[in-house]
Amino acid sequence: MHNLYHNQKICFILLPGFSPDNVSVLPLKNAFEQRGYIAIASTFFGDRSFKYFSQLTMEQCQHHVSQLIQEAKQQYDRVIGIGVSLGGALFLEYAKTSNDLDGIVSIGIPFRLKYRPLMSLGKMFLSLIYPLWKIFEKRKQWRLLPIGAAPQIIDYLETDFLKNLEQITVPTLFIHSKQDSVTDYRVLPEYFEKIGSVAKHSIITENGNHVIDHDPDALVNHTLSFYKL
Repeated sequence: MHNLYHNQKICFILLPGFSPDNVSVLPLKNAFEQRGYIAIASTFFGDRSFKYFSQLTMEQCQHHVSQLIQEAKQQYDRVIGIGVSLGGALFLEYAKTSNDLDGIVSIGIPFRLKYRPLMSLGKMFLSLIYPLWKIFEKRKQWRLLPIGAAPQIIDYLETDFLKNLEQITVPTLFIHSKQDSVTDYRVLPEYFEKIGSVAKHSIITENGNHVIDHDPDALVNHTLSFYKL
């Protein structure tokens, strides 16, 4: 009973990557809850106060993450952000100017995107595709990728996100798979050194995809071990 009471004072905020919903982090949410922790699974964009994803701004995403953290801090003793890809980047962005998070776990961090030439080509064709795509993206049950937000997100990841990493002092755990087909794990050591946190650690796994969703229990174990919970 004591452990359960203690665990329920700790909140994990879970953010997926470039996804239209929070479905990809629900198995991780369930894995934390089975151990008695509080877990909140959100999205990278919030309540969709915009009509189309092309209208979404990075400032809106950052504001949403800040709100999630502040609301959780009012209710729980410790708040740790766990983000997949873009989700992890948004937690790190928050930590550049605020140190009230108790920890960050970043899975498949997008310090460098793979297949960048193909992305550039896709950006060129977006203006042709998106008028039709945005008609269907309103059907949430179809779970279409929010490609309308892709240009501003890619621009952010390749510019502002890579700046001021030394200002991050929150304890941070990086987990990256060698099988990641979206982001390049090989640049992790370079950027890992730039992070200003005294308490930081990186884990490179041999298995798993970009979001490493094949084994949520392993992600929970890595997290609890690093934060000594």
